[in-house]
Amino acid sequence: MEILTVNDHEKSYHEEFPQHLFKERAAVKSHPHTQQLADIIADYMKPLGITKQQDNHLTALKEGAPVIIGGQQAGLFISPLYTIHKIISIIVLAREQSHQLNRPVIPVFWIAGEDHDFSEVNHAYLYDDSQVRLNKVKVATKQQVETSVSDFMLSDEEKHSTVHEFMSKLKETERTRQIQQLLSELPNAWTDQVKQLIHELFKESGLLLIDSNDPAFRRLEKETFKYMLTHHEAIHAAFIAGQKKSVAGGQQQMIETNSNVHLFMKYDNQRQLLNFTAGKFVLNKSDVTFTRDELLRLIDTEPELFSNNVVTRPVMQELMFNTLCFIGGPSEIKYWNELADVFAYLDRPLPILIPRMRITYINRRIQKLLEQYELNISAILTGGMQHQQEQFLADEANKALLVKVDALEQQLTTVFSEITELAETKQVQVIAGSNLEHHLKQLDYFRKAYQRELRQKNEIVLRHFKEIELHLNPRGGLQERTWHPLQLINDTDLCIFTKISDELVYTTGQVVIEL
Repeated sequence: MEILTVNDHEKSYHEEFPQHLFKERAAVKSHPHTQQLADIIADYMKPLGITKQQDNHLTALKEGAPVIIGGQQAGLFISPLYTIHKIISIIVLAREQSHQLNRPVIPVFWIAGEDHDFSEVNHAYLYDDSQVRLNKVKVATKQQVETSVSDFMLSDEEKHSTVHEFMSKLKETERTRQIQQLLSELPNAWTDQVKQLIHELFKESGLLLIDSNDPAFRRLEKETFKYMLTHHEAIHAAFIAGQKKSVAGGQQQMIETNSNVHLFMKYDNQRQLLNFTAGKFVLNKSDVTFTRDELLRLIDTEPELFSNNVVTRPVMQELMFNTLCFIGGPSEIKYWNELADVFAYLDRPLPILIPRMRITYINRRIQKLLEQYELNISAILTGGMQHQQEQFLADEANKALLVKVDALEQQLTTVFSEITELAETKQVQVIAGSNLEHHLKQLDYFRKAYQRELRQKNEIVLRHFKEIELHLNPRGGLQERTWHPLQLINDTDLCIFTKISDELVYTTGQVVIEL
């Protein structure tokens, strides 16, 4: 395994995030509830079997150690690959900062179990090398998920069918049977599946996990929910002001919200946005209203009914954890920056915001194809394979033939223009125009037929190009946005991600790992 970095930013990671930023942030006073938080995480993880390194991190967390944190929705069996890369980024940076600050820095992954958009997470893509295509695998359920995904549970039959469908799309390797066993032993609860898989992959790294929708965690958040509800007008005003500043500074607006309370409430088995209008709090899907006192009592007695939206979720995370830095994707970093005034209003400084590492894997087959066709991997990662394919076909085409076709088209256009000018009646002009259109269509048909013939002639090369594209730029984006981590494990090693996290150093450049 060889690790390379391409497409480096103009500034290196250490120039962009100098160490004094981490030292200053580490000096921020710990939250008073930190020991209670550590106990909640320990209880949440206890069924998994806490490793020695995780136990050490829980002890350090109780003592006020800062965390490096990031999170993601719970995708099908941890889909897609960039979820793993967030976790790797958290682990690598926590290790580096532990060394730099000479104190424990704890890696924490936040499973966004409160999210209710099941259509975003209920599927995955697996690459079929025999057919050179991507197969979409979808969870085998007809259940409608309108509340948080943490509340969603598959039946035994649905879980079995989903695992069977997923495994049927993986080619047989030495690891396939172990993966099937791992998936078959998963619990039926959606986020618990992701929790167990992540733990299995990263337990020796000391990674701590929490589900944002965990009931005990919700109880810890009670007073913060009350504060957010009571001060919702000021929080909303700060959000709007901060967003305007961000947009005026040239950043694209990232957050679109139709709430002025920025909280969700579970009601009638649906996760519904709260809005404040005409002196009442109104649920967006049922028009049910509440007074402020009624909601405060509900938060006090049933905090698990409440959750954050995109504006208050980052704030809640910050008010729960002693965060050294937050690691997120490019869009996440941008929308956190729109919340600067909200953090200022709450008298809590924004954490250091660091983009997760971007990682692409290349097996020997793809390496050989890149070398065979003298293709630049950096260009493919940023621009895809379309240009290379077009250039190849242009080089292989019979240029003299195509020049003659173009010349004939120009000649026909000129001659029929002259015929039209000489025509004595409108009817003759129409006939001439129709004839020209017919000839041009025939030439267009010839060109397309020739291109089909050219593609058939170079079918093997184009298949190779498609292989490269589906590995490095599938669905028009980076590999990590489509590929599934279990496919990589199936093709390489059950410990591939811990090995990578052990060897990586943090970088904001594009990492390429040659397997």
